[in-house]
Amino acid sequence: MNHPTADGLRVERRDAGLWLVLDRPQRRNALTLDLVGALIEALYEPPDDVRAVVLTGTGSAFCSGGDRADLVAIAAQGPIAVTDVVYARFQGLVRAIAAAEVPVIAAVNGPALGAGFDLSLACDLRVAAEEATFESAWVKLGLVPGLGGAHMLTRIAGATRAAELVLLGRPLTAREALEWGLVNAVVPADDLAGHVAAMVATLASRSRPALARSKAALRRARDAGLAEEFATLGAVQSSLAAGLDLARWGKVKPD
Repeated sequence: MNHPTADGLRVERRDAGLWLVLDRPQRRNALTLDLVGALIEALYEPPDDVRAVVLTGTGSAFCSGGDRADLVAIAAQGPIAVTDVVYARFQGLVRAIAAAEVPVIAAVNGPALGAGFDLSLACDLRVAAEEATFESAWVKLGLVPGLGGAHMLTRIAGATRAAELVLLGRPLTAREALEWGLVNAVVPADDLAGHVAAMVATLASRSRPALARSKAALRRARDAGLAEEFATLGAVQSSLAAGLDLARWGKVKPD
């Protein structure tokens, strides 16, 4: 199965893996509402013979965050629209990853910024190319990590390191991310697809029901309290967006 690009997403079947490829290289794979919706749909009930879903990007970036033009247009509609979009769409993507019965692997081929960083954290396993970088760029834009990045970072890396990333917004290299426990492996870019394919092959040798229940056990531990955090984040993000100069914000880029 190999579907053509739709809404910025390319869906490919590679052996026991379902590869979801963010395919907006001209926008560094920034997330639009349509792309997020396509991802959620693809994550819903993978075929029975799939043992893993792989999320990766086309071109030089994994995901540069939310598409600024899309988000400015939403913010211009007012705080209720922002709350609805953050909760239903963007946080809905994180919930879809958690709910998928098979492991979701982030193959981070390049920079993962803002929502892109949160998206990688939402996955069950993460492998990074040596050129990959990770940055919680939200605070530089006057926003809070809307996809639960602060919560997930605290659970994965600990409160002290999470505070450094979220409050200072400093980027991490792939090697630093490995040292901090944010990724499972760092490999040369040319080996990324092969390394992840080998992980999929290992998962293919496991029972799908056992994988589903083991993933659920892990998720209960790492996602405890996330639903409550999501309920708060939508309103918080809308209040912050309401105070932004949208014309200027649409042009701001993280350091």
